[in-house]
Amino acid sequence: MRREEAESVALSGGEPARELVATLIEQVTALRVEVEELERRQNRSSQNSSTPPSQDPPMSRQQRRAEARRRAKQSLRKQGGQPGHEGKTREMAPPERVDERFDHLPSPCECGHCFSGSEERLGDPLVHHKWELPPISPLIFEHRLHRLACPRCGQANLAELRAAGVSSSAFGPRMEAHIAALAGVYRLSRRQVRDVAGEIFGCPISTGAVDQTIMRMSALLADPWAELREAVRRAEVVHADETSWRLRGAQQWLWLAASALQACYRIDPSRSQRAAKELLGEDFGGFVISDRYAGYHFLDVLQQQLCWAHVVRQLVEISERAGAAGKLGRSLVKAAREVIVAHRRYLEEGHELAWLAAELAPLRERIEVLLGKGERGRHTKTANFCAGLLQESEALWTFCEVPGIEPTNNAAERALRHAVIMRKTQFGTQSERGSRWVERICSVKETCRLQGRSALGYLVEAASAGHQRQPVPSLAPP
Repeated sequence: MRREEAESVALSGGEPARELVATLIEQVTALRVEVEELERRQNRSSQNSSTPPSQDPPMSRQQRRAEARRRAKQSLRKQGGQPGHEGKTREMAPPERVDERFDHLPSPCECGHCFSGSEERLGDPLVHHKWELPPISPLIFEHRLHRLACPRCGQANLAELRAAGVSSSAFGPRMEAHIAALAGVYRLSRRQVRDVAGEIFGCPISTGAVDQTIMRMSALLADPWAELREAVRRAEVVHADETSWRLRGAQQWLWLAASALQACYRIDPSRSQRAAKELLGEDFGGFVISDRYAGYHFLDVLQQQLCWAHVVRQLVEISERAGAAGKLGRSLVKAAREVIVAHRRYLEEGHELAWLAAELAPLRERIEVLLGKGERGRHTKTANFCAGLLQESEALWTFCEVPGIEPTNNAAERALRHAVIMRKTQFGTQSERGSRWVERICSVKETCRLQGRSALGYLVEAASAGHQRQPVPSLAPP
């Protein structure tokens, strides 16, 4: 029964009929909203929400066939580098890095002459370098502590490792750095690190010793981590994001704040505004690029840049709704993708920021008009979304007004990927000490990547400083 028919029946049937019809209409409306919500949850994927691609639902037969056709079209393309692609080749090693040279003469000539090397040389020889690993054998240093009797008083005196500048660890700094890198940079388990140390490095070690070494390295990285957090708090532009974590099976959250050259990770029991303040600082004065999470709302809207990739996915979800809401969503998706295309042109063609702002001005006006229309619409969820985005609309366009700001938060998502894989393979951490290790080694790894330096090289420097009782080198700018 349509609403008009129900109302006519109610008018002809008196007050009880009107109350009954009103109740039925209310129940039908509630059921319709519930069905829409269930369909939304059922259809959630990485294309219309923040759900990772690994959790996408299985494809239907029709979708599988469409995907097969798409891959078939791609397979028709020539394999390998495409026309115009700049190739890359291994650069020839400098002469001082060559350990041994071999000279090869041509095979006998067609006329029967056998070459001896005394013939005329035509140009420089062609050089082929072959890289090989030497047999790995650990260096074992024996420190002998002598006990001597004092000739004056007869007291026995034993030499001390500390006085000789030798640490009590059974492993040297390079060995400790490699253990830390295998566990934290390459995400091997304690048992796998033990196996690599024994089979490849030739160094027998127990799983417990591996864990003790990792905890020693974690303690050394405490000060560099604190310096990274302070550097990120002083940064002008920061990408921020968070992902779930597990501590002894309990829910935790791994937070990330990354600037152009530094990254800091922090594990917190909650996903709250308080946790965001703990990472960024309550008086953070720079710009934050995020995915619209409310935890960053303690910042002024003019300090924020909302991720357009997340906004597009949310708009795609609206476009899949029925009726006027779906039509509005499709218009918003089209306009949002034009924003991303304009920014890509800005980068590829090397325009000034003023060009980008002028190019986006009509799109900005069109999107705000569409959001206003959605805010006044009948679909409650769409209206609430549009109203919320209108309140934050200034944060959508910071990237075209302030230099050095990206329209998406992809940098933070890439930086979190290492920790996400670590969580899935190692099932989180089992102690607070383990959580501190994850914070510190992830911060070191990502910061070294941003700075274009070797994470293993830095860990060697840190371990060497620890053995020599010197301050650990900083990764933060001066």
